[in-house]
Amino acid sequence: MLGLEVKNKFFYTQFVIIKKYGVFLMKDDFINLETEKVRKKNRNKSNTVPTLVDDFILEYDAISSALRKNKKKISKAVSTFTEVFSRGGSIYFIGAGTSGRLGVLESSECPPTFGTDPKRIISIMAGGKSAVFKSKEGAEDSSTDSIKDLRAKNYSKNDLLIGISASGKSEYVLSAIKFAKGIKSKTILISCNKLKKNISDLDIVLNVGPEFVAGSTRLKSGTATKTVLNIITTVSMMKLEKIYKNMMIDISPSTRKLKARLIRNLSNILGKNQKTAIDLLEKSRWSIRIALIMNKMDVSYKRAKILSEQISITEMLDEK
Repeated sequence: MLGLEVKNKFFYTQFVIIKKYGVFLMKDDFINLETEKVRKKNRNKSNTVPTLVDDFILEYDAISSALRKNKKKISKAVSTFTEVFSRGGSIYFIGAGTSGRLGVLESSECPPTFGTDPKRIISIMAGGKSAVFKSKEGAEDSSTDSIKDLRAKNYSKNDLLIGISASGKSEYVLSAIKFAKGIKSKTILISCNKLKKNISDLDIVLNVGPEFVAGSTRLKSGTATKTVLNIITTVSMMKLEKIYKNMMIDISPSTRKLKARLIRNLSNILGKNQKTAIDLLEKSRWSIRIALIMNKMDVSYKRAKILSEQISITEMLDEK
């Protein structure tokens, strides 16, 4: 009898644990997702390393195909980004897990590359900053945390929310988009699975198929998503005149490498030697944009700084 009591107690305890964590009779909403499927061409440790590497590389052909299929939507995303940014709105990336980290990476690289204000291109990660380095399981399932996070950042109808969710099912991201649409702000969703219905104002679906390791969306899905983010931010910055003839003109001289690039780019744009470029940069307080205006219009630093907010650098430089 004692043995039976212990056995019954064990099964009851297991039942409570399973029910507590929401696994008991749980419906698998993810079973039909492309990124969760096991690809037909399976490999294992019996294959040679070169064979596995070659197989991995061939899998990535699907990324180019997915990007080409979404050219029009990516172009529209660029137009939305530039329209919001040029009228003073901010850009927000929001995601969980790998998708959230990609948003963090994109937003953190814009200030040093394009000289943007960190408060204008912002990332929000499910689970907070610590989740960037240590996974916080379950954070992506919250349908309320993202709304709290957006409110804490003073997200408004003048801003743009770019939701990133490889599965297209992250409650953290979906609830954020629903909230943003509710206050009439612009929204974009980047996903890697077919959607049953429209989620945002612009859904970009990068259908790259099953992953090399089933469900590991840090692989093809992550690479495709990062590429789209690269395109959106870079082309937007080109249209916003942060780039001239493929050269950065709003670089922050925070490292020796970036300082050297400042000198090189100004020298190339003006067709002058590096000594002249350095002299101009010192007078312009290490701003290529202001240095160009000072040189082209023969004005003081103070006047050039005012003009830098008013005139088109491209038109000025291309004027004949």
